[in-house]
This record gives sequence, structure tokens and C-alpha cells, in this order.
Amino acid sequence: MGVSGLAIQHIKALPLAAAISAVVFSAGATAADVDFSGYIRSGIGASGSGGDQSTFQAVGSPAKYRLGNESETYGEIGLGSTLFDNDEQSFRLNSLMAFEVNQQNDWESTEPAFREFNVAAKGVLGFSPESTLWAGKRYYKRQDIHMNDFYYWHMSGPGAGIENIDVGFGDFSIAWIKNNTTYAAYDLPDITDRKEKNYTVDQNIIDLRLEGMNINNNGFLTLGLNYGFGNPTGQNGYNQDGTKIRDSALDDNGYMLTAEHVQTEFFGGFNKFVVQYATDAMTVGGLGTNGADINVMDSANLDGDKFYRIINHGSITLSENVDMMYNAMYTKMSFKESGKKNQNWLSVGVRPMYYWNDFMSTALELGYDQVENSIEKDDKFRDSRVTKVTIAQTWSPGRGTFVRPEIRAFATYANWNSDSKGHVGGDAYVDDTSGYTFGVQMEAWW
Repeated sequence: MGVSGLAIQHIKALPLAAAISAVVFSAGATAADVDFSGYIRSGIGASGSGGDQSTFQAVGSPAKYRLGNESETYGEIGLGSTLFDNDEQSFRLNSLMAFEVNQQNDWESTEPAFREFNVAAKGVLGFSPESTLWAGKRYYKRQDIHMNDFYYWHMSGPGAGIENIDVGFGDFSIAWIKNNTTYAAYDLPDITDRKEKNYTVDQNIIDLRLEGMNINNNGFLTLGLNYGFGNPTGQNGYNQDGTKIRDSALDDNGYMLTAEHVQTEFFGGFNKFVVQYATDAMTVGGLGTNGADINVMDSANLDGDKFYRIINHGSITLSENVDMMYNAMYTKMSFKESGKKNQNWLSVGVRPMYYWNDFMSTALELGYDQVENSIEKDDKFRDSRVTKVTIAQTWSPGRGTFVRPEIRAFATYANWNSDSKGHVGGDAYVDDTSGYTFGVQMEAWW
């Protein structure tokens, strides 16, 4: 049966975290070596006009400014253990499962998502003893803007690779990662008797990164190339007009280039400056690409889509009692499809925090998002613009923008342009161009 067979037999009878732990323990790991990590946010809120808490997000924007603007319970639970370590070589098992519920009732069930299950082996490659060989599902070198929870570099999924090979002036990493996608198409070219069905594209990504290049005092540069290529399985279907998907619409390869400069010890915090350029499949057909998918498939979708992005974000200390997070981002998405308007996403925001003492602070977040040509109305393309402001009284075990856990009581107000009416604010504000919410939320990571 194997060392973990008995644990696997009973896995369905155990709570999920306990089951994962049982498998880890049964594999021969030292009990004291198991690490517990995770993330959670949850709370209670309401809309000023009545009903459940609404959220405010511009049409076409893949993110929203999150303080006082999250209405779900979301969590991640991670368990890991070093299974072998002789001071020269080590093998570590990592696992993480995530869940999300609507935050509306006492009993809310959901199937968890297994986000990470991988083994990382360090010191086993003779040509590069400092590097790590890994395989399995994992969060791979993710980069995000905390204020709006936007991941601009997110090559996560099942994969394998070697990371942190010392090349003298930096660390080189290479990975092969997979994120399959499905699309609907017809099984036959003729109208008679044809049926719509789902097809799968096996989407692969090669991730190359050169990190940690010290180019100025406390400044480090990372360069990355991501190449995505699709591998349709079997027959890949037909469009409405009878043309083969493979011939007319399958945008199954492309690349993304990323340059990220991180300035540490920057006014008591850090600053990140990012430039990205992507083509074809790596644009994911929209502004929210993480480079892990293919373009939207239809008969009019052609190779040639592109996006350009520039980001500057970080966190600084303004005085002994004031910290501030900030973000400024601009993305230009261009489509080759005839008649489809380019979309430009502008996002700017700040979140200053004033510390009354070591446990209590007040945060004020102001965020603005504008997406051009994101709404099709009256045979024209219109813009969506949303401004959101939140004030929150917070309690945490210390000072710092990233100190958690935190409990916050908040009030949020937002307004949006008339073309966004009916698209922003949910059912509570379907006929309005402004609205407000209030509530209490906790957030923790460990």
C-alpha cells in the first residue's frame, strides 16, 4: 500500500487541512517540521441603499481598489515540510488549498481549489548546487499590486523548473508551466445536425527570468520572457461560418516581455517600476492578462493583438506616524479585429495610514479607474470611469502597511459616469451613478 496509503484511504473522512497534514506526517516527515501558513479575509457589510454589501469596479477593469471594497470570504491554507535535509541537499514538500464563499450565511459550502502541491529539491544539481529543482503545482514568482490585488506577472500552475542559478551578475530561472483553456465551437462545418461542444487547448508557457541584477545602490532589475504556445487536442471545431477554428481564430502562441526594477530602502519602504509588452496569445484578449491563457476564440479573432503596460507602485514612510501605499498604472490594449476599439486602462490610487499608537490606525484609500471603449452602447463604444474612497479605522499588532492580522471598520463611497450605470454597484445601485457601503472586515496572513 505504501507509506501514505492508509492516510489516503481515510482522506475523504477528514477535514481537508487535517487530511493534507496526515499525508505529510505519514510520508516520514518529523512532526515538528510541519509549517502552517496561509491567508484569510472575511467580514460583514451592507449597502447604504439596503441589501448586501456592493462592490465598485470599472467595466473592463480586471481589478478594483480593495480597502472596504471586498464582499467575499476568501482563504488559503498551506502546509509544508522539509522531508530530507543533510545540510548540503534538501527536499521540501509544499501544499496550499484555497476557497471562496459569498459571505452571506452561516453555512456556505464550496469545493476547495488545490493551488499548490510541489516538491523543491535544493543542492541536487552538480553544475549549480545553489539552485532549486522543482516540480508540481505552485505559485510561481508572482508579482502583484497589493492595493488592488492585481497580479501583473502570474505564471502559476502545474509545472517544473530550475530556479536561482547563479550566473554571476544575477540569478537565472527557467520553468515550464501549463494552464489549459476550453472554448465552445461546432463539431461539424455544416448547419445540419451540428452541435456546439467544448474543446480544450493544452496551453504551455516557457518562463525565463534573470533576477537580482544590482544596477544601482539598493536597486535590482529583473528581466523576463514568457512564451506561450497552444496544443489543441484532437479536432478543434468549427466557427459559425463553417471555417475551421485552427485556420481562422486559434490565437495559440505569443510572448510577453517584462522588466521590473525594485528600489529597496526607498523612503522607508520600496518602489517597483514595471514595463510589459505582450502579443497574441499572451494578451488573453483583454487588459487583465496574467500571461497564462489564449485569446478569446471566435471567427473574427485574429493574430495581432498587443498590449503595452507601465506600472509604478510601492509603499513609503512619510513620517513617524504616517505610511502610504501608492499605485499608478497605464495599459494600452490594441486589437487587430476590424471594428473593435482599442482599450486603455488607467488606474491610480493612494492609501495613507496614520498611526495613533502601536495598535490603532486610520487608513484613507482613494482610487480611480478608467477603461476606454469598454462599454458598447447605442452602437458606440463608451468609457467606464469609477472613483472610490474609503475611510477605515484599523487595529493590528504593530505599525506598518503590511502588518497583519488586522481588523478594520470601514465606510466606502463611490461614483461612476452615466455610461457605467447598471454595470457598477450591483443590484443595490443599478439605477444610480453613486453609492456607499459600510462594514467590518478582518484580514490575516501568516
